[in-house]
Amino acid sequence: MTDEELRSRVSALGARWSIKGPDLVCELAGQKGMKRCGEAVAYATALADEMDHHPHIVMDYPKTTFEIHTHDQNAITALDLEWASRLERWLGEHGW
Repeated sequence: MTDEELRSRVSALGARWSIKGPDLVCELAGQKGMKRCGEAVAYATALADEMDHHPHIVMDYPKTTFEIHTHDQNAITALDLEWASRLERWLGEHGW
């Protein structure tokens, strides 16, 4: 995909998503509480196992950060965008 297509797809995910280096990044602020952040991490890890595609996750309350890219391509791919889309859908369904 072109850089323009990638930027458009990341923008469509919402304001909490960005591109930093080779990573697609989601940052959650902790105003929802540490337990809620933990629930988001639990969902993200279950999704990672299901898709066999694993992000780097940092939970440093009050911020939780998810970073993902396809390592063998050192780039954001359709698989990363699918993982992000599913995480974003879950976050929206759970009041984030």
